[in-house]
Amino acid sequence: MNRRDLLIVGASGGVLGAARAQSKMPESIQSPLNVRRFGAVGDGVHDDTNALQKAIDYACNNKLQLAIPGTPQSYLISDSLPIPHGKHDWAITGDAGRVTIMQTADNKPIFEFSSRGNDYRDTTNRAFNMRNLRAAWTRNQSIANSESTMFLFDDGGYADFQIDNCENHNGCRLVATREVQAPGRPLNVWGCVLSHLFSGYAASGAAIRLRTNPVEGMPNILISHLYALRQMAEEELIHLAGCASVNIDNVEINFGRGPQLVCWGGTTEVNVRSWRMEQCTIVDTPRKVIFDLSGDGPREGTYRFQGVEMRFTTIDSSQPHSVFHASAGAQLIIDGYQEVATTRKSGALTVATTQDARIQFRSMADINSPHIFLLDSPHLADVSFATTEVLRFFKDGLTPGMNHAPNDAPSVVKGQVIGAAGWIWAIEASLDADVTAGQIELMVFKNGLPIDSGMMKLAVTKGAGGARVATVIKNTNHSDYHVRPGDRVHFEISTDQPFSGPKNAIFNLMVANI
Repeated sequence: MNRRDLLIVGASGGVLGAARAQSKMPESIQSPLNVRRFGAVGDGVHDDTNALQKAIDYACNNKLQLAIPGTPQSYLISDSLPIPHGKHDWAITGDAGRVTIMQTADNKPIFEFSSRGNDYRDTTNRAFNMRNLRAAWTRNQSIANSESTMFLFDDGGYADFQIDNCENHNGCRLVATREVQAPGRPLNVWGCVLSHLFSGYAASGAAIRLRTNPVEGMPNILISHLYALRQMAEEELIHLAGCASVNIDNVEINFGRGPQLVCWGGTTEVNVRSWRMEQCTIVDTPRKVIFDLSGDGPREGTYRFQGVEMRFTTIDSSQPHSVFHASAGAQLIIDGYQEVATTRKSGALTVATTQDARIQFRSMADINSPHIFLLDSPHLADVSFATTEVLRFFKDGLTPGMNHAPNDAPSVVKGQVIGAAGWIWAIEASLDADVTAGQIELMVFKNGLPIDSGMMKLAVTKGAGGARVATVIKNTNHSDYHVRPGDRVHFEISTDQPFSGPKNAIFNLMVANI
């Protein structure tokens, strides 16, 4: 045999050897782990509880991805499926779209997370994900069946995990914590992503409810792309208690009723972006508010809402309601709020109410509510407007007439077009000047005609650089104080004391429906 033949035989032997070596590899490594290899059928008739449990245990204990093949029917179970505690780097994935797991037992979860009394600090479940799954029950579950939850977290610690593309069809809740923990068995959920979730029209409870007693703390949570049909729901869509640094992004609700977001019990630093409600109804409920930020624990947090839209909302209530409500110590920022085609059968809606909280409005438009905000305390300084609701006028300098007696060639901010309808609620003048003492008088003109401003004379008791004066118009029921888009409003300001040389006076007109 020549050298060339030897090379050919050697090469073929190497290939055959590699093939023989590959054939000896464990079957679980050669192909994805499949629940059917543990006996699961998925025909909607056989009870797959034991087979699914064996597959889950094996995947979690061996850090594998468990595949659940798609089927026209469902995988039937008769009990909950406990997740082994203290395991990480595993996954459970439906192969095609959302694979349905059907629970035949009432008031039972689908997947249950529990440490079984172990100290979770040493055995935290982490780095796992569950996706492409659909939970259903053979009978629609009422709000009383709060255990009928797709993912129920009991005692233990759960970090750095993701639940994605999952649906609760007709159970109570989609993701929830067991609210009352056994003594010495705390619960902490943190650093998780809950994304692309659907709460079905027959779901009776919240899509996400993270609330425990005692509160251990649940920081760094992302809720993204949540869609809900809420015809049957008797709970708010999202309920958070003891959560910190929560980001909520892209939420749409159809046919909701009552409150939709509750932040209680020390929940702080919540950022909401793009929240849309369509064909929802505001009805009498124990909490007469859509976004309830009132809490029952420490509330010195910041809540930011960017892009809230309410379309075709029906107000059918005997009680006044609020879109936002914040309590003492909170800071609320509303950036981009809009109402479209609101229908009133009865009742009124206020955009925001507050109890000693700081609130800021930005970029509000198309407001149909009869009230922009109501204060339970008279702290005007804690409320501010921007863009549409506050028209800010700047002047590089005031006319020389400001050094003379009142009404002697006063400085005038000439006619400015109003872009928002409502009552002229407040006027504020911030003067970069050293006013010694005396009175500053403001006059208001609407469409060229003066509005009686006798109540608006302001006393300045001590001059200072950047003197700040403000007044509130009391008689908002008078028709003279009501403006509509296209109206022209301007101020005239005068004083009986000289200015040392103002350079940048700022005039704010607040147009608010109160």
